Amino acid sequence: MKKRVFKLLWAWQDDEENNWLESMAEQGWMLEKYNLCVYTFVKTEPKKVIYKTDYKSTNNKDLPEYITLFEDAGWEHVTQYIGWHYFRAETDTAKTTEIYSDSSSKIEMYKKLFMTIFFPLLGIILIALSIIFNPSYAHIKLMIVLKIVYVILICLLTFAVINILLKMKRLRE
Repeated sequence: MKKRVFKLLWAWQDDEENNWLESMAEQGWMLEKYNLCVYTFVKTEPKKVIYKTDYKSTNNKDLPEYITLFEDAGWEHVTQYIGWHYFRAETDTAKTTEIYSDSSSKIEMYKKLFMTIFFPLLGIILIALSIIFNPSYAHIKLMIVLKIVYVILICLLTFAVINILLKMKRLRE
């Protein structure tokens, strides 16, 4: 039996997401797939497992080696979505409960995520500014909608960038 759950979590809420996935496994629902806020679970016997996520922004040429690295440490690669990789390990077979041994490694992951969001944000801001401040577009009603969409998108991406920076700051402390 399968179950789909819609849950919106931000990229910097990975600890909360991992805890939630672990509680689902304790109820007998193991993650099978993730796709844009929709988690697909398979019904199994309740188990005590550890879930961890990792962000890998590079291309997938080295994906087999990347996954093997985690498998050698006792982690099972469950699924992936746009650079995010989901791993799980049973608590009694995992060699470690963390995929990062130190906070500097986790900070590096967040730096990659930051760069993935920050540069598109700059591009969107430049495009939005050229549309918003171009008087020749003022009379086109569709441009009003486009301006609103750009402002919302800029706000969301800025919100994400700020929260990722705050998460990195907390990890440094």
